[in-house]
Amino acid sequence: MMTRARRRRLCLVAESSERERLGDDLGASDESPVMKTTEVCCQVHHDPQEWRDWANLLPPDLVEEISGRLLSLDVAEYLRFRTVCRPWRGVTTDPRTAGLLDNRFRPRNWMVLSINYDVEPRRRLLNLATAASLGVHLPALSTHCYICNVDGLLVLFHKPTKAIRLLDPLTNALTEFPAISSIAVAVPPIVNTSRRCCSIPSVLFRRGPLATIIFAKPGDAHWTLVSPCRASHPVYDSDRKVLFYTLLSLGGRCYISSREGSVYLLELQAAARVGGGVDQRCFAKKGILRNHIISLLVRDTGGRMLMVRYWRGMERFGGVEAYNPKELFRVGGITGRIEVLVVDIAGRRLVPVWSLGRYAVFVGLTHCLHISTETFPSISADSIYLGCFHQQAHGFGIYHINNINKKKNYRRIAAKHKLVYNITQGFAPAAQPYNLDEYLVHYVDHRHNFSKPCKNI
Repeated sequence: MMTRARRRRLCLVAESSERERLGDDLGASDESPVMKTTEVCCQVHHDPQEWRDWANLLPPDLVEEISGRLLSLDVAEYLRFRTVCRPWRGVTTDPRTAGLLDNRFRPRNWMVLSINYDVEPRRRLLNLATAASLGVHLPALSTHCYICNVDGLLVLFHKPTKAIRLLDPLTNALTEFPAISSIAVAVPPIVNTSRRCCSIPSVLFRRGPLATIIFAKPGDAHWTLVSPCRASHPVYDSDRKVLFYTLLSLGGRCYISSREGSVYLLELQAAARVGGGVDQRCFAKKGILRNHIISLLVRDTGGRMLMVRYWRGMERFGGVEAYNPKELFRVGGITGRIEVLVVDIAGRRLVPVWSLGRYAVFVGLTHCLHISTETFPSISADSIYLGCFHQQAHGFGIYHINNINKKKNYRRIAAKHKLVYNITQGFAPAAQPYNLDEYLVHYVDHRHNFSKPCKNI
């Protein structure tokens, strides 16, 4: 088999030599030189001596090297490489066979670009790191409810059996979990055989506003209730409940944040419990309500754990005079402050960050994203975008950390997006077609209410 480029080069060489040979007797010939050249080209195209088995020209070790480099860039590029020919598939690992236990093949950075719930199982995916997009056919969406996305995997709910499943949108591989109705209190195993926390694909859920956390792994018979241990909130100690707010998987471990900014490690290898971390319970006083301070965890592109913390009503936290007035803003008569911090788990501290540079952060009820504004220039750099729910609750849409353009009439906050509410998807942008930032402020709030009827069932 001959490549198109090689065929073209051979044709040009043949045409050039034919012109030189016919240069002296063009006038004596009754046949057109174009016809002669065409005949030569046809001979070159079908010359059996030019056949090349190009699929087997690459040695297996070189095929593995190329596939490994593509996999380090993006799993979608690895899948495209494997589809080229059977010999290349034979010497590379099939992600469908490896399953989700091999975290190299998880489709990180891919999100489902959808606001309107469509009966058809075809969806458009967007890569938040490269801006690549592709259409995929997901038959499981015809029989399952889409709850949320984590590490690029879709968390699905099967209403008839109440089972939870993880779907890889690039391979359509499904991983089974127990029915959501089966929950048991954690019992320590006799032998601890693993020190891993989240390297095996575990699913964790928060249940209710005063959150309890449950988790399960593939093959488990039931979901396990996580004990809050020392992380309980003073107001809710009697109920052993904690105001957990965000869950984050980072470096093979799972972390949670409470509303006031404490960060805890979820220890799942023995008795499921909340372990030590960064303690900020000094801000969780009885007079501080859950809507006075919220803290959300974000994984940045460099692998760090960031926290976005929003304070409402600075009079409760030492008074406005205790803070830099340039960091404060007022919305609806309430003075607020937003800060970005690096979570230093080893040092058990929070380190302030004064700029996001050419990045923006989207924070919501179910997802938090760290987005490059060089990849997506339509998004405002060094800014924090609130999800639809927080925009509606707090009265603004964007917080600008610094005045990059040195505008004279610079404002810290921008008006919220124009949102509408419907019973199926909650708050969503009002106008169509949607801009990318409108997709993202809706995406970070995507969640399924189990009390509502599921689509496509």
